[in-house]
Amino acid sequence: MKSFHAHSVSIQHEDHVLSIGLADDAFDPIDFVILTRQDDPDFASTELLVNETDVEFFDAVTAVRFFDAQIVLELDTALSDSLDYSSIHIELDHDNDQLITAIKRLFQGCNVSITLH
Repeated sequence: MKSFHAHSVSIQHEDHVLSIGLADDAFDPIDFVILTRQDDPDFASTELLVNETDVEFFDAVTAVRFFDAQIVLELDTALSDSLDYSSIHIELDHDNDQLITAIKRLFQGCNVSITLH
């Protein structure tokens, strides 16, 4: 399990790409997660980038669970060779309705379970 506190949440939609960034610091992050997806229906996969590697993982997230001020990303078990964890637990400074909306949009049409607790 990877765990960190995201003091910085960034949601951007530019050049037909939706990007969601969660980081422990806005300017000098040590821990971060970046999720992206293109608007192109021919390229429907999502991408995951984490600070431990410069490799982008495609369709790596299998489930997203939201709690009061926490988000949990469950990862595909096929990543066990590349990452030492199967889930990412991210504490947020507060509830973030924009983040929930962006996550739902990013994974719309994908085989990803999204749960609000």
